[in-house]
Amino acid sequence: MSGSFAPLINRDFRYLLLGFAIGQMLMPLQFITQILWVQHFAPPEIWLILVAFIATSRGVGALAFGLYGGALADRYNRKNILLVILSLQIVTTAGIAMLMLYSVGDTFSFIIFFLLTFLSSGLQSIDGPTRLAILPDVLGPALTPAGMSLNQVAGQVAMPLAMLFTGMLIDGLGFGGAYLFSIAGLILSIICINLMSYAPHDEQISKADQRYGVSEAFNDVKMGLQYARGHTVILWVIILIVAMMSFGYPATASLGPTWVTTVVGVEIAEMGYVVMFWGVGSLIAAMLMTKFASIKQRGFMLVAGALIFSLSFVFFVSDHTPINAIIGNLGLGIGMTTTMVSSTILIQHLVPNEFRGRIMSIFQMNMAFAQLMTMPVALLGQWLTLPVLFPLLAITTLALVTLIIIFQPQVRRAEVLQSSQ
Repeated sequence: MSGSFAPLINRDFRYLLLGFAIGQMLMPLQFITQILWVQHFAPPEIWLILVAFIATSRGVGALAFGLYGGALADRYNRKNILLVILSLQIVTTAGIAMLMLYSVGDTFSFIIFFLLTFLSSGLQSIDGPTRLAILPDVLGPALTPAGMSLNQVAGQVAMPLAMLFTGMLIDGLGFGGAYLFSIAGLILSIICINLMSYAPHDEQISKADQRYGVSEAFNDVKMGLQYARGHTVILWVIILIVAMMSFGYPATASLGPTWVTTVVGVEIAEMGYVVMFWGVGSLIAAMLMTKFASIKQRGFMLVAGALIFSLSFVFFVSDHTPINAIIGNLGLGIGMTTTMVSSTILIQHLVPNEFRGRIMSIFQMNMAFAQLMTMPVALLGQWLTLPVLFPLLAITTLALVTLIIIFQPQVRRAEVLQSSQ
């Protein structure tokens, strides 16, 4: 086997790939179920604010744990970190499912729900950079771009199915039953990671027995931030992604199901047929990126993806019809996957192994900022209404992305050197 599919020869990569695909299935199932549960039980006068507080809880959790998680991934056995995190995610998932099964949306239940959501997001923010950091360990620099693209293909094959069946699962099993169903995926992911024969680097082994308190963790995080700030390409790639996600993600993803079910007027049972096109677009982009895994102009692909995402956001909110939501979601999926895969490959190529976990955790802060922005977006939406606010956000996203592309040419010119392919 050669070319784009060469990473599949690696046994550890196959297990890592399957675990990633399972995780991609769980994300929309859990997130959409949370949104619709809160939307169903929240008081009418504050339902939009409480829906937004889901993303706020996730964002705070990611900020609280994300940078520390990257530092852990640079110091300890990355496989063991994943096993511990997945086990703890089963606990938080079971807790949220029990709330959904047995509560009726009283104040105490909402408090516990948001606390568990915060903890779950914190765990995911450690899982993400650890998985991204372990991939080059498993494949080596030459196969990492193809491996990243295959990761996305596997994940995006699963995601449209998850989006499609989420509405059906909720309709058939209820909110709690659908959320509880996701524990099976976490167990399968643990099995996949446990079967890997991955061994940590000598440097990680030597550090494992050393004291690692708050001061050491703070110093590691500080060094990672200094490294990112001193590398102009990495810095502006992160700024571009943060700008795109902070203004684009709250409306299209965090509040996307709310837009589709309230403004567009799609029934919950049929909502999956609309939002699944985000996954379809992601799959199309991931397959194309697998086919052209050896391309070195990753900066150009990154900015092209950011522009596609921004323009699709404009189309998504330009009219309140299912066709706009479908085509918009398709473009959003293409743009986001192209941007994220290209930027991740570029950063993995530019950053040495001893900093990789920390830089990937900084990079993934874009999701934390995006989720935190959901609350001010919801507050403004409650005041202005979503049909007024979302087009303003779409234009702002497109303007910011365009300005960064024009005035920071090093981003669009950034390449993965052919010698490392």
